[in-house]
Amino acid sequence: MKNALNYFYNIIVDDIHQNSKMYYFDYYNLRYALVAYRGDVQALNDIYNLHLEALKRGINVHQIVLNKDGQVATLINGIPYILMALYHGDEEITFNELALFFGTTYDGNISIDRTDWGMLWANKVDYLEYEISQLGQKYHDVRDTFSYFVGMAETGIQLVNLVNVVDDKGRSSSSKTMAMKTISHDRIRTDDTLFDLYNPLNLVIDYRVRDMAEYFKHRHYDGFEINDELNYFLMYSGMSRDEYLLFFARMLYPTYYFDLYEDIISGEKSEDELKKIINRVNDYEQLIKNIYRYYKNFLNMIPIEWLESS
Repeated sequence: MKNALNYFYNIIVDDIHQNSKMYYFDYYNLRYALVAYRGDVQALNDIYNLHLEALKRGINVHQIVLNKDGQVATLINGIPYILMALYHGDEEITFNELALFFGTTYDGNISIDRTDWGMLWANKVDYLEYEISQLGQKYHDVRDTFSYFVGMAETGIQLVNLVNVVDDKGRSSSSKTMAMKTISHDRIRTDDTLFDLYNPLNLVIDYRVRDMAEYFKHRHYDGFEINDELNYFLMYSGMSRDEYLLFFARMLYPTYYFDLYEDIISGEKSEDELKKIINRVNDYEQLIKNIYRYYKNFLNMIPIEWLESS
């Protein structure tokens, strides 16, 4: 790596360290990271431009360093790497840090736009339903829980597809979704750090409720108390009607379960890890019901039968 840094970036360093995420070193009083890129190389220019936009808006994402050829990624031993100057370390993500991204509106045309939830989620469910039909009886706990979480996803998809169909008085609404697009993240997990939050390789464009919903879901299933932060967010976030519905739909969509499902099928994690989710299902269902009842006080919510019961 020393030779690659010298050749591609004109950086000469003596000490390079490595952990599970990256190679890192100090250079002129700044820490740098050389990170392997596993995503779509066609999206690299959009990622680079989006990270510049974030920096312009005062969001101190890690700064991507172009190589000597002006390229975002550098091929080293057949693997694309990206060099970044780091502005944050391994401190824990907080609600307040995440809230900084809530107001970073962005309305440009970009390939890493993730706002078509209805299509993306429906395609995901269709794929997973086909996959599990091919698994036989190998994953007993997955098979026992899969239908429940698909049901949650389908309720979320129905809500997403209703956004802009009717307004609060039941009238036809315009085709423009009254929801802000912001600089968001592909995933927000409880064990993420500020390094992950400000990593430009994690950035996407999506509705601003995406990150908050993922934060609350993962916090709940990792055993944290979320009621105070959740109530504060619902009362003071200033969301539009569409955003309230999108937030609720995303709280229903079980990202945490589907991610773990894929890790189990790929052999990266044990099926025993499902117990953490199974043990908190009832509490989470009650949380969803509480949000639903709160919404009914000021939104023209469609009746959702399984949420009407106490």
